[in-house]
Amino acid sequence: MAKYDMEMILEYAKVFPQNYDKGDIEAPKKSAAYGVAAKGGQTVVDAYFTKQEDLDRLIEDGMDLTPMNHNRVIEGNQEFGIGKYMKLKRQAGDNIKEFTNKKTKEVTQVNYGGFPKIVDLRDPENKRLWDYEEDGPLGNGTKAIVRFDMYSDGAGLRLEAIAVKEHVPYSTQGTQEKSEYADVWDV
Repeated sequence: MAKYDMEMILEYAKVFPQNYDKGDIEAPKKSAAYGVAAKGGQTVVDAYFTKQEDLDRLIEDGMDLTPMNHNRVIEGNQEFGIGKYMKLKRQAGDNIKEFTNKKTKEVTQVNYGGFPKIVDLRDPENKRLWDYEEDGPLGNGTKAIVRFDMYSDGAGLRLEAIAVKEHVPYSTQGTQEKSEYADVWDV
C-alpha cells in the first residue's frame, strides 16, 4: 500500500458525520445505495488534480485507470485545477482487518474505515482539527492537501485525510436553476 499527499481542489465533499453518504437500506439489495448503507455509509469527495505531474505519477505507480470498467479519472469542472478529478471514498463504519506477524505471531488490528481526519491548515502556525459546527462544511473549490492510499495493485484508492488550506464556504445557492414548472408545486 502506498500513501500519497497531493494539493487538490475539492468538490462535493461529504466527509463529516453531519453530511456523509448514508446510502439507503430500503433500496434493492443489489443496488449501490443498499451496499453503502449495509457497510455503515461512506465519505466521498471529488478531488481535482492541480498538476498533471501528480496524475502522471499515479499512473506511473500503477493506478488502475478503469477499475470495474469505470473511468477512474473523470473530466469535470474546468475551473478546478486541471479539470480532471477522481472520487476518493472511505467507509464511514469500522472496517477492521487483522494481520498476524509470521515470526512473532503478534496480531495487529487496523481500522480502514471511520471518518477521515480533517485538519484546518488555513493558519499553519495554529493548525488544528476542523470543527464542523464552527467552520462549516467544505464548499466546492476548497483547496486542500489530500492524503489517500493506493492498494490492490492500483485498483483501490482510500481517502485518509484532508488538510484545508483555503476554505470555500458551502453554499446551496446556484446549485440548481429554478424550474420553469416551479409554480406547479405551489398548492
